[in-house]
Amino acid sequence: MAPTTAMRRPASVIPAEVLASPLRSSAATAPVPPQRSVAPEMPAEPSVTLAEPVPVETSLVTGSINPPRSATRAGLAPESPSRPPAQHGVIRLEDAVARAVLTYPEIRINQTRLLESKAGIDIARSALYPSADARLAAGGNFSGSYEGKAVPYNVANNAGDNRFDGGIILRQLVWDFGAARADIARARLLSSAEQERLYEKIDEIAWRTTQVYLKILEYRALVSLIDETIAAHMRLLKIVAAQEAEGHGTSADSSRIRSRLNDISAVRSDVSLQLGGAEDQFERLTQQRAGRLIAVPDFRARIPARPEAAISVVLAKNPRLASLRATTQSIESELDAQRASNKPKFTFELDTESKNFRSGKGGRTQIEGRAMLAMRFKLMDGGLAEAQERQIRNRIETSELTMINERQQLEADIRQAYRAIQSAGAKARLLDEGVGAARRAEELYLEQFKAGKRTVFELLDGQMAVYTARRAQIESRFERQKAVVDILRYTGALASVLAGKGQAPASVAAATKQ
Repeated sequence: MAPTTAMRRPASVIPAEVLASPLRSSAATAPVPPQRSVAPEMPAEPSVTLAEPVPVETSLVTGSINPPRSATRAGLAPESPSRPPAQHGVIRLEDAVARAVLTYPEIRINQTRLLESKAGIDIARSALYPSADARLAAGGNFSGSYEGKAVPYNVANNAGDNRFDGGIILRQLVWDFGAARADIARARLLSSAEQERLYEKIDEIAWRTTQVYLKILEYRALVSLIDETIAAHMRLLKIVAAQEAEGHGTSADSSRIRSRLNDISAVRSDVSLQLGGAEDQFERLTQQRAGRLIAVPDFRARIPARPEAAISVVLAKNPRLASLRATTQSIESELDAQRASNKPKFTFELDTESKNFRSGKGGRTQIEGRAMLAMRFKLMDGGLAEAQERQIRNRIETSELTMINERQQLEADIRQAYRAIQSAGAKARLLDEGVGAARRAEELYLEQFKAGKRTVFELLDGQMAVYTARRAQIESRFERQKAVVDILRYTGALASVLAGKGQAPASVAAATKQ
């Protein structure tokens, strides 16, 4: 993996002759990292016309997560998930999310947990079927009988034989007051909870990938804006230098511009550092370098119009809440099984045994068989059953309170996301007007400065006003996009929306069918 931006020795974007000036403040010598060799996103709402994107293999969207090979059986370390080849050129959000879903280890962890829970269903179901045990034993046997007083006995018969025993015991549950059925229901609900956790993890990875994708676009747009501001300052510095050479300016004007250049270059260094960190996160998620990224589509049409409608969808479809509901129900079934286990248990038992004695004089065989209906009931357990019931009831209460807390938090997050979208929409027109007014003021100030009617300080303030207005415009636009993505995640629809379907992507379905 390539080193992050913070680890490289950055180069300055200010010309050397400006940096070498003795008027430059020594406290503002922070170097500025170079911009990555990518096409920066412009701050305006993008209408991108790029080269044809490199197609991602069909398996990324329609493929399945391969079942894990047993590392113990192979004698090797666990094999990593199949990784699609790295793509170069234009990257779409859908392709980046598909790569993350198919390669990120946390999803494989949840998949193996789901498979484990499905095996737990078979374990619980085995209580309903017959069980058979075989026993084989071989060795020496000694037997004797004695009559009369203590040694010496009047009659003593001793025999030593070689012995071989064998037997089979067959057991079949007849009735246990629903304990086995309740345990099977518990295992099935646990499996349902793990399936919902897999859905939740896929939506989480899709959300993390989308957020990082948007951060990269935002930071690149900010770097491009800062570069434009630096270029505007440099043009102004050339004008002031020319006026100073003609005797119409002072060195104070140049010093003021260089000070502003230092300040804006420090800002660029900070944004470049954040950009490098976001690109490294993107590579960690997708196993792919963040090359040229296509702008994210507007997903506002895919979310409910009002927060109340979104909350209704969350209560019905959010995988986190569904997982907590299934977990609570599984603990309730566990309580039913625990209570039923305190009642009598009836089983049919078939027991056969053969005893074979062999000696030098011959041998003998004893055969015994029995078929019985057995009832077992625990009379005393030292308070174990009652303590176990209390423990399970407290787990039920904990799970219910956790679900209430999660639901309330989701409702608050959804309302906040809708407020962010509404605020961004209300500010959009004002920010557009502000950018236009700042540009016009900057152009007017420049003409008046050339005519000697404005000072360099006023012109610098005009340029910074354009920068501030455009930065606010960029940040507001991306905040709105992030809020929409948050709502899609809360409603459990993010992965399916990015896959362009009305249901979970094929990789999810394939993983849950294993």
